[in-house]
Amino acid sequence: MKNDSKSPEFASNEYVRPNMDWECGHACEGCPCRIGPSPKGRCRATCECSPKLVVKAGESKGHWTCTRPKSGGGKCEKGPLPDGTCCNAIPKCQPRRTLRAVRKRAIVFTCIATVLLLLIGTSRHIRDGFINPGPISSVHASEHFGKVHREMSGDSSNCAACHDGAKDGAHSWHTKALGAFKDGLAPADLIKRGPIESSAMDKSCLACHQGKDFHQPNMPADFACHECHKEHGTSGFMPPVDNAYCTACHGSADLMAKSMELGAGINPHAFPKPASGGEGRVPPRERPPGGYTGVITAFHTDHPEFRQIKDSLAGKVQDTNTLKFNHAVHMGQGNIPRELNCADCHEKDGRGEYQLPITYGKHCIECHTLQFDEETPGLTLPHGDPYHVRAFLRSLNIQYEEFGRDVEGITSRETLARYIREKRDGIEEQYKTGEDLEHMVFFSDKGTKFADGQRAAFTGCAVCHDVKEAEGDNATPKIEKVGVPVRWMTLGKFDHSLHEKGLTCLDCHDVMKSGLTSDLNLPSIKSCVDCHSPQGGIDQRCTSCHTYHNSSPFAPLGGTPAEPAKAGE
Repeated sequence: MKNDSKSPEFASNEYVRPNMDWECGHACEGCPCRIGPSPKGRCRATCECSPKLVVKAGESKGHWTCTRPKSGGGKCEKGPLPDGTCCNAIPKCQPRRTLRAVRKRAIVFTCIATVLLLLIGTSRHIRDGFINPGPISSVHASEHFGKVHREMSGDSSNCAACHDGAKDGAHSWHTKALGAFKDGLAPADLIKRGPIESSAMDKSCLACHQGKDFHQPNMPADFACHECHKEHGTSGFMPPVDNAYCTACHGSADLMAKSMELGAGINPHAFPKPASGGEGRVPPRERPPGGYTGVITAFHTDHPEFRQIKDSLAGKVQDTNTLKFNHAVHMGQGNIPRELNCADCHEKDGRGEYQLPITYGKHCIECHTLQFDEETPGLTLPHGDPYHVRAFLRSLNIQYEEFGRDVEGITSRETLARYIREKRDGIEEQYKTGEDLEHMVFFSDKGTKFADGQRAAFTGCAVCHDVKEAEGDNATPKIEKVGVPVRWMTLGKFDHSLHEKGLTCLDCHDVMKSGLTSDLNLPSIKSCVDCHSPQGGIDQRCTSCHTYHNSSPFAPLGGTPAEPAKAGE
């Protein structure tokens, strides 16, 4: 049976159709405009009506009349303005999307996201490129690193070297999700401030960087490796560690107090030993009673004075080297053959960081030739072992014979015998006996005289060395072993080559007035702060001088960046 009921009538100019994507912003107030937004969501309302010009018979100009419909309140009392403009302007609104438009956008977004997730989950290459937050540093992106990683894990993706989840495909998503719910979701941890504690990713770091303990054993907590070593920031070298990560602990009085408390209950041997100062007599460096727990916020503000400087001023640390040396005399304030400068004796190692050891054969022999016979300038005593010196003196006939034949070029046996006899007569006339000669060689200095008041013809070993009398009959005098420290400040690293531009040695080392071997002549922290500060404009990062981990990255190579190269005698 046909339904004859009529459809309800609506005002076509006011009806908001459900297939529209935008609706008037005043709809929520119950008074939407009749024209509605444009297809692009812009408000088109201007006035409540469009006045109509009515010209009656006999009139030439006519008059404007209001056309507002009854549903809008009917004709207004004021009517149009004289120029035909509606007097009731409609305020602009902010159109909003209809429910239909919101549903459409949600469906499209869900479809696109689903397709992307399927592509990312099923294809490792697409996944790695999509989730990679930035370039990898040159070390971790190198072929050598990839080769080592493949040999260790059998995985070809460099991402899997650090991120354990990169080894799994889409089939593992449900287990990862269940594990996250099992451990408890903590969204606040993603935005919390402060150092990030160690995680499973640190095991991946330690797989290559073996033996790299985080820091001192009295740390209140271990922090994640990537907290300080930032990856995915640049394709070159990894950015240097910022001071903020150091002062996060060292600038906190609470953390330093906890560190001191923990250190009191730890075996002292668990703490790393400072770098060796070489073969010189560097006093052992003991940890302070409370450890290194002083609060430090910046190098140029509250960093303490260097311990060696502080201890030397207090008389606790001095250069105990037995070699007698006077900087002031050698730098031109004494009666020496020529004035020396720093570079005449101090040479940098192959890396340009530290100074090579001073050796007699390279730095002292030019002035201290060990010539004992003025009539034979080319014949000199051996250096280094007192036993060899005594053997040389007791075999002078052989020494003169070899010198005459090899240096003087004497080939005749009779001439050579006469040459040896003349040399021995000259030595006996000067030194009387062989015992006197040996005594003068070992114990004479600038003020040594013979029994008759005659001065020694040359300065012996005692000028530079601490020589002790022989113990027992026919024993060799004992010369204390010389120990020239190649480094004094073993807790920090230094690079001399970086300080050559604009500075001289005397700018930091005040040696022109140093007349004692015991003087350390080390620069104080003030001389460093003058440049390494915001005012000086030079880098003042903690890692510029201090190493961080207990063991050095160069330990497998047999050395550390803090140990200088050594030269042979």
